[in-house]
Amino acid sequence: MKQFIIAVTLFFFFTSCSKDNDENTNTADSYLGKWTLIKMSGTVFNSETTGNAMEYQEFYVFSDNGTFTKIRNRNTVQTTAAGTYIVKNIQEGTYLELTYSASSEIIGSCYGNLKEELHFSDKNTLSSTWRICDGPGLDYQKIIIY
Repeated sequence: MKQFIIAVTLFFFFTSCSKDNDENTNTADSYLGKWTLIKMSGTVFNSETTGNAMEYQEFYVFSDNGTFTKIRNRNTVQTTAAGTYIVKNIQEGTYLELTYSASSEIIGSCYGNLKEELHFSDKNTLSSTWRICDGPGLDYQKIIIY
């Protein structure tokens, strides 16, 4: 009887601790398309803005050929930047590493170069890593077109 209880306990332990691969795996289809800025936050507590209250509006478009475009609209001025991206799966999660083809004021990076990183903060949200070095917190959601 003792072995039965141990076996059942181990079964529940291993099944309750496993992760659902569908929730944590980001396939090509999960990041291709248009991702729109939905929320900005600063380093000050409760400094979150959304919608038209944000300082600017912007979005990324990720194509299946490894290229992307970023477009920002601020005070009726539209700025566009583009480049290539790669997907990086590391222990902390899935990241998109963007490399811009030219310098631009809309590159949000800790490094001051042509690189920018976004990570899946949850299944439906891409977040900029810029916030880790006192940049704004920028969260994007995918726009689904039917």
